[in-house]
Amino acid sequence: MDPTHSFPELPPEIIIQIFEATARASRDGAYAISLVCGWARDLALPYLFATVVHRTKPSFSVTLSSGQRRPSQSRPTGPLKQGHLVRNLWTESTGVAQPSGEEDIIRVCPNVENLALMSSSLRSLSQALQARAAASRKDGRTSDDAFLHRLRSITLVTHTFRYDWHFLVGAQLHDGSQLLHNITHLRILDMKVSAFCPHNLLPNLTHLALPYLDLGNNFEQDVLRLPNGVLEHRSLQMIVLTVEEEKWLTNPWYLISRYPGKNTASPREAFRTLAQWAQQRDDRLYVVLSPRVGTEPCQEWVDAARGGITLWEAAAEARANDSHGAGLPASYPKTARR
Repeated sequence: MDPTHSFPELPPEIIIQIFEATARASRDGAYAISLVCGWARDLALPYLFATVVHRTKPSFSVTLSSGQRRPSQSRPTGPLKQGHLVRNLWTESTGVAQPSGEEDIIRVCPNVENLALMSSSLRSLSQALQARAAASRKDGRTSDDAFLHRLRSITLVTHTFRYDWHFLVGAQLHDGSQLLHNITHLRILDMKVSAFCPHNLLPNLTHLALPYLDLGNNFEQDVLRLPNGVLEHRSLQMIVLTVEEEKWLTNPWYLISRYPGKNTASPREAFRTLAQWAQQRDDRLYVVLSPRVGTEPCQEWVDAARGGITLWEAAAEARANDSHGAGLPASYPKTARR
């Protein structure tokens, strides 16, 4: 091999395999491969844009990111040209933004399978569906036929009300199926303001995740509070109750010190007791620490979307290995408020 060459003379098939493995392994790797040449870019883009986070800022600027860190001035603000490659989409308005912004983003992501959004954006989802259907009928195109057909998982970033969902009730896809009937996985991150859960609108829901203490649960009272009808939902296979680790360690509402006959002086043992207590009430009930300390919900979602362990896998693994509370300290921090 010529020492002046920066790359070994390998068969093209081997180089393609190396590039593809690199793009699949990390976002930075996919970004680097996309800059090599045209055919390498085509190879890398599906990995680079499979997961996208879209956030609007109070300054009215829009951030559209595949996850690759770049200087703020270089972030794209126009339509996502690679929208057809997006499989996992997190869209969130953190300030005042143009009403059509999220609708436009959803419209250019027809193949999304895993969607995270604010409950107020459910209307944008309905409007995007209507707009794409209208455009398809007007132009006689078939390219929109698969719009949102792959959507199976929804994560609600905020609490929700029944009113938020009425826009989607009965909404049909091109093949005649109903959008809500296709949803199998639902997670709600915040239920402090409203305890409404739309499980009755999702007849084929198999996995549901809810924030445990947002529902007003008090471990000491030996009572489990869930939205009405959750345990009676026929298709549900797994109900995950999430507990934010930082609050579990520092918030007095989470500190359990008087559960009869149990050792709850340790946050680790208290959490194990909680998981066992929930399972005794229904075998489909799991308890998981989420998000963990130092991890934002969005980052946790992104990590899972990019091939990391999902919430559902973490719940099943903790039960199978009897590892509930793993990583928690043996005693509460001195700063914990009692």
